[in-house]
Amino acid sequence: MASLLLVVGAGSCTQDAAVLRIANGADPAILDPQLATGLADARILSALFEGLTRLDALTLQPIPGLAESWESSRQSRRWVFHLRKEAKWSNGRTITADDILQSWRRLQNPSTGAPYASWLNDAAFTASESTLQIDFPHSAWNFAEQCAWPALAPIPSELREGQVSALAFGAIASGPYRLAFRRLRDRVRLERNPHYWNTTSTQIASIDFFTVESDTTALNLFLAGEVDYSPRVPPLAVSALKAKHPNSFATTPQFATCFLRFQTQDSTLKDPFLRQALSLAIDPIALIQVLGAGCRPASRFVPPDLHDYDASCGLKTKRQTFDPEAALVALKQSNYRPEEAQPLAFLFPSSPRNRILAEFLQDQWRRNLGVEVKLANQEWKTFLTAQRGLEYQISRSSWVGDYLAPETFLDIFQSQNGNNRTGWQSQAFDQLLQLARDATDSQMRLDLLTQAEDLLLQEHIILPLYHDESLELISPRLKGMHQNLRGWIDWSALHFSEASHD
Repeated sequence: MASLLLVVGAGSCTQDAAVLRIANGADPAILDPQLATGLADARILSALFEGLTRLDALTLQPIPGLAESWESSRQSRRWVFHLRKEAKWSNGRTITADDILQSWRRLQNPSTGAPYASWLNDAAFTASESTLQIDFPHSAWNFAEQCAWPALAPIPSELREGQVSALAFGAIASGPYRLAFRRLRDRVRLERNPHYWNTTSTQIASIDFFTVESDTTALNLFLAGEVDYSPRVPPLAVSALKAKHPNSFATTPQFATCFLRFQTQDSTLKDPFLRQALSLAIDPIALIQVLGAGCRPASRFVPPDLHDYDASCGLKTKRQTFDPEAALVALKQSNYRPEEAQPLAFLFPSSPRNRILAEFLQDQWRRNLGVEVKLANQEWKTFLTAQRGLEYQISRSSWVGDYLAPETFLDIFQSQNGNNRTGWQSQAFDQLLQLARDATDSQMRLDLLTQAEDLLLQEHIILPLYHDESLELISPRLKGMHQNLRGWIDWSALHFSEASHD
């Protein structure tokens, strides 16, 4: 622990600090809730933009948000939400059903380029003053839970009409907080929204989300008392934290998967035998040993946290196991000849942990296949732009489930989904997902989703590496934080107790 505790220099977080201080990770790519996908972005956006529902941080079940009640019918094809009369924007203006309707139409509009547009594909809306009805052509079993995600939250007309700059997103907010200011590569400062419908329960006056990309720096800041919460710490520090700071350190499985994407429109990586060879050459158990705490081995893409789906999968849906001999056979069947071809390229977002992962993969491919791979790292926003533009061959990726169902992982690889980012298009995969949406029998739905995941893995479009576990540091004084599979935080429920010792 002493070797990890470094002197906190000029970037100290105490100067002009907010009441609650968070080491949030990478600098937010964007604070437009309909365009953001990163976890660091989502933590901020969930405090700024409340949806029709929110989540109970203990159970992860949807509870009333801007809607005081709702009901579904026609096998969850129709949903009706009733807005609470006291729902207001942070400037005091009433939030109406039309605000939500127009926000959802913006999400649907192809020109918006929203990654979550598929959630409202072919949906039809009608609205009165305080009631919103949405009709789907298929069953939308998880829609109440999806409505808690920032992408489906209403956004103000100023943002919808492009009247505010990217730095001002959140200045007019619907959640418990509103944007005070943003300093790039430093912090996002939020302040309590005086017009939030439940403002009496929001006890913390302001929050600083600091840009802290290094887990070690986040640990240092926490131990120095300069941040109150860090969602990630170095795996090497886990043993010492458990021994010396048991009241601050917490870990729990996450509904999340780290994986590789193969860019299937690339002239080299479109070869399925090459993708198979690269997949079979990676030893996942050795990877876990190298990375240390904070990850569980992944045998498939959807995390093993959904009991019904786990039982349906059985032994059918699995990634192929580590097999260097089979990897060499697949390589010989491919058109790629390592001794003649240019090295492959692996793209990853900058962080010490991602560098360790990249160097491990590079060594595995060289050792087991004789394939050379160049490593390239980029800061988060640039990396995300490159990945979305298919400007890579192989890239490191991760996905945290937006709701507790297998569809939140599988839907992203539909042909036209904005989160696909592989170039892969499969009519068979799309059809399986559509049949699952239309299924009226629960077991039939799960069986169809199992077949879809199996197809995704058989085609080697992705390679699951591990499922995340949270490694969190939480000040003993900070109350209302509950560990859960999604890392969901109810910002309006947080408060500080009297001084406490760890």
